[in-house]
Amino acid sequence: MKFVRSVADVFGYSPFEDLHRHAELCDRAVEKLMEQFRFSKDGECDRVRELEKEIDSMEYQADLIKQEIRANVTKSLLMPVDRQDLLNFLKMQDQIIDNCEHVTHMISYKIISANEEIWELLFELLSRVRETVNEYEKLVEHFKGLIESSFSKKEINEALDHVPVIEELEHRCDKIQIKLHRKIFNSKSENVLDLILLNEIVVKLGEIANSTARAANTFRTMILGR
Repeated sequence: MKFVRSVADVFGYSPFEDLHRHAELCDRAVEKLMEQFRFSKDGECDRVRELEKEIDSMEYQADLIKQEIRANVTKSLLMPVDRQDLLNFLKMQDQIIDNCEHVTHMISYKIISANEEIWELLFELLSRVRETVNEYEKLVEHFKGLIESSFSKKEINEALDHVPVIEELEHRCDKIQIKLHRKIFNSKSENVLDLILLNEIVVKLGEIANSTARAANTFRTMILGR
């Protein structure tokens, strides 16, 4: 006799694996962004545009997952968390990859001319953003353990331990952003368009980290409010 039943058996459709697949796409998109910036720095326009298409494709896949979750998470579906909380969480998470898509288009507009110090700070910011989203993906991965343990206190604490880490990483991103804005506005470059575009890119990179922290906080609210 089968004593252990899957969450799909018990509750019907289970959105939790799809939520993790969506989070994995967010993580991969940031990884691809880092590659795109390296090629942009080296002036390799073709590779920059190829990666733009790859990230566009990931955002489209994420949208399909989002639509599938929304279509299946109906009012009649029995779930271990509040339906509206879960949909709000999905909305917050989706903003991560949406912001990645904005950045990939912006960096593909033109090859940006910037000094080495600015590029170093840019890659430092990208690295921190990548670290933030990667930590977030680990947080969402805990859904499986939470379900299997019926939301045991131990599993909840292990999941929520990621949230302050994500918030601290997002704070570090903010600090690097401030440094970058100062460097950009005090740059002696005569190419004003490059500086304006670069500044907007830095703002949008910060939004990736910000949306990640907001999604993590929404996760915490959803789990504690169940």
